[in-house]
Amino acid sequence: MVEKEKQERQEEQEINNIFKIYMTDRERILYFIFGCIALRLVLAYLPIYLSKKWLPKLGVLTFIIGISFLYLYFTNGRMNAPEGGGVTWWANYRLLHGFLYITASIYLFQSKKVAWIPLMIDVLFGLIMFIKNKL
Repeated sequence: MVEKEKQERQEEQEINNIFKIYMTDRERILYFIFGCIALRLVLAYLPIYLSKKWLPKLGVLTFIIGISFLYLYFTNGRMNAPEGGGVTWWANYRLLHGFLYITASIYLFQSKKVAWIPLMIDVLFGLIMFIKNKL
């Protein structure tokens, strides 16, 4: 088991080295804003514009995302994220991200359009923490 973990860490580090070579700090910032934040904004606005029959389906997606955040939080997974330059500065916030996504999922499973609120809180929180930690 320990050997497998060592191998996984080594593979993660190799990927990180590739990202360090191919992504500058400026590119990482652009990736975060136009990739991560943009996608999360789309997820936050979808409950407002989708018909109610599609909301539970979106809830499945947000539930999977929420569980993924919680899994990574409790297992300390991906602590050397390549998109972060090899440092997962947001790891301590995964618990909050996970609960916000699961809260949105509960609303979505109930076909309630207010699901946009926890998703938008997540976007704003992520953006504020990024500015605080990286700019």
